Amino acid sequence: MNSIKRDKITGLIGQNIQGSLSPQIHNYLANIMGQKYHYFLFDIEPEELKKAVESIKTLDIRGVNVTIPYKKDVIQYLDLLDQRVKKIGAVNTIVNEKDKLVGYNTDLDGFDEMAYSKGITFDHKKVVLLGAGGAARAIMYYLKDQNIDQIYLSNRTMSKAEQVKNDFNELIDNISIVKWDSEEKESAVKESDIIINATPLGMENRHEEQSPVKLESINEEQILIDLVYNPRVTKFLSFGQKRNAKIVSGIEMLVYQAVGSFELWTNEEVEYHVIDELIKNL
Repeated sequence: MNSIKRDKITGLIGQNIQGSLSPQIHNYLANIMGQKYHYFLFDIEPEELKKAVESIKTLDIRGVNVTIPYKKDVIQYLDLLDQRVKKIGAVNTIVNEKDKLVGYNTDLDGFDEMAYSKGITFDHKKVVLLGAGGAARAIMYYLKDQNIDQIYLSNRTMSKAEQVKNDFNELIDNISIVKWDSEEKESAVKESDIIINATPLGMENRHEEQSPVKLESINEEQILIDLVYNPRVTKFLSFGQKRNAKIVSGIEMLVYQAVGSFELWTNEEVEYHVIDELIKNL
């Protein structure tokens, strides 16, 4: 008796994710690539995380993305980890591979592809990294190979910034922590070449009127990268526009990391013209 080939289920595990563009991105990719994959949002509470991960096997879900606030906590419930994840300490993609849940981090590849597509180089640059969550950890791992002159790390919870610094001290020897609400932080921003916002500040309907740095700390020689993608131009990026700095919206990284996840689940490579068209139409 021939078995019926089932459509595959994928999705996103997170909290307060109703406005996510991930279903639109992944269902578009599935349609273009001729894959019978369907992407759903799984908005869960912290106490439900373990059961949610277990259900990936139970329901034969092909895989899921993981977002705030579960990128670190989810690791304890997985069977295997990609080698890079072991150092990054955060997972944004889970693949159900023969009933083994394998954790990956495509935020790393997404940031790399975004930087390449925008012609951004980090060689001998001073960088301010704002945030200490899963995405910030992936960016820190990326920066270890970029010959950075200095990384200034700042986060609203100082202990989390200190943990990130400790975790990456063996790979990067020029990390300095600057207190969040301080003139030291603004001074670091002023003297840096690239400022990266890896916090939720600026996000629509949550922190939309907030910027992680002050307008007067930005100048036209700088590059501002925001991982927040909704709205496209956050308060932070609007400050960059006012100062004639180069700005990069989070939509670029969102798409590239999504493509990385899609390729892991389907074992199909997405061509660049498909990615370009997708970014234009979002």
